[in-house]
Amino acid sequence: MRIDHSQLRALAAVIREGSFERAAQSLNVTASAISQRIKALEDRVGKLLVKRSIPTEATLEGQVLVQLAEQTALLERDAFERIGISDSELPRASIPVAVNHDSMETWFPQAVHSFSQTTSTTLDLHTEDQDHTVALLRQGAVLGAVTTLSEPVQGCQIHELGSIRYAATCTPEFHARYFAKGVNAQSLAQAPVLVFNRKDDLQARYARRIAGIDQPLNAPTWWIPSTRAFVHANLGGLGWTMNPLPLVQQQLESGRLVYVKARAWEDVPLYWQHWKGEVKTMALLTRAILQASSMLVRKRK
Repeated sequence: MRIDHSQLRALAAVIREGSFERAAQSLNVTASAISQRIKALEDRVGKLLVKRSIPTEATLEGQVLVQLAEQTALLERDAFERIGISDSELPRASIPVAVNHDSMETWFPQAVHSFSQTTSTTLDLHTEDQDHTVALLRQGAVLGAVTTLSEPVQGCQIHELGSIRYAATCTPEFHARYFAKGVNAQSLAQAPVLVFNRKDDLQARYARRIAGIDQPLNAPTWWIPSTRAFVHANLGGLGWTMNPLPLVQQQLESGRLVYVKARAWEDVPLYWQHWKGEVKTMALLTRAILQASSMLVRKRK
């Protein structure tokens, strides 16, 4: 079975952009043309490929073809480069990558900068919790992901990056108010905690570990879905939380923040998983990520 590349590109654009209209704009065609290409592709494979929701989503079968479209685009550009076609004549390329929020706020920008110095290919970055970025990789929405999953996704290569260190911190005043008599199940149940979103269980895991209990603590919770706002809220005394150590190192050294408990940190291992295809651009991205992580992410012992 042969598949029209224009139809594949239309499918990838619809899922990437979230609507037929925005996909049409990105490909400089009409929304009607996008709709016709998707319909023709669905008729060709005999499967529903796009859920007509807001935003649009790929079905399981559609996810497979979206990944094929993204891989084909990279292979096509790589082939053109190998035969000497000038960069200005090449089709634009962007690699979809999933990165956890805290890596985006700490070490990953250095990888992006290094990568940008080696190629004109851009990155289409998707941010998600580190325990959930791999879902985007499995769905075919991205070709690479920074994740906590140590087992390779089917069709992917995996690289160990090391661990990002999270420190449990609060202000000295907060500590005196809630933890003066110790950090235990009772005090943790009373002390307000900052949590990024409903997918973020880092604080809960840490609290259960140091309190030696299995059940939820049901502490007062501030939901703050911003890494930078997280730090500001922590400094403002709203609650205790787990912050990436690089973001709060200066505040700990100055005394504006203190550890909730002696050696109050947790190391979360990270891995870079990416499509196995032998493509120069992906190799350049992997090299940039490995270099940045060796400098900015604490390696596991």
